[in-house]
Amino acid sequence: MDIKSYVSNLCRKLVEFDPDIVEIVQFGSSVYAPKYARDVDLFIATKRKKDYGRYLDLVNPCDAPINVDIIVHEIGEALKEDLLRNILGAFNILYGSGDCIRSLSKSLGDPTFDQAESYIRGALEDFKLSKEAVDPLDKDRRIREAFDALFHAARIASMVYLSTEVTRWGIVRRMLPNPYVEKFEQIIEKLHIEYFYRGNYPKENLEPEFNMWLTKVKDYINRLKMETKRRAEE
Repeated sequence: MDIKSYVSNLCRKLVEFDPDIVEIVQFGSSVYAPKYARDVDLFIATKRKKDYGRYLDLVNPCDAPINVDIIVHEIGEALKEDLLRNILGAFNILYGSGDCIRSLSKSLGDPTFDQAESYIRGALEDFKLSKEAVDPLDKDRRIREAFDALFHAARIASMVYLSTEVTRWGIVRRMLPNPYVEKFEQIIEKLHIEYFYRGNYPKENLEPEFNMWLTKVKDYINRLKMETKRRAEE
């Protein structure tokens, strides 16, 4: 059974287990980079949550071809903004109308350049922690998250520049004019796909590479910020 068929079968089993489910949304790397995805992320919206362990056991049987991570959301509950932006970055509606995820997206505040710069600080913190890590797995995770935080900084800044509520970065990329679209494409392909998801960041001269991309992303954000300010003053 291929992954698409497997996930489709999971949706059927989930709805049989919890008839109160109104929406199942697949998001993350299995949507935009299925060839390299290490797992499948599912967002489940239900009228009434059941025991979380039961959902987890259902989607991860012993013979599962891929690990499945799930977020179970009871309608009416608050959802953290960062988590919601992550879900909305790349998603497919597997079950339901999509009204729930669209409604949640309306609760998002407008993105700001301050948020973009917060991701820059997060990238610096993660990279610092990677140098202090002793365990190779901890080091790898921190390095990958540092590069990915730079990507998210650029993504948020692009949304501010475009004055858009669209959070799906594939769409944001298509909305950007030159030369920003080319720069953002490079950031996506190198930082988010190659370095974060594939883990193919340079093992030698890592710090110069990180600092180079840090400078590039800061410059990208500053250019967007200056042009946004100029347009507001016209």
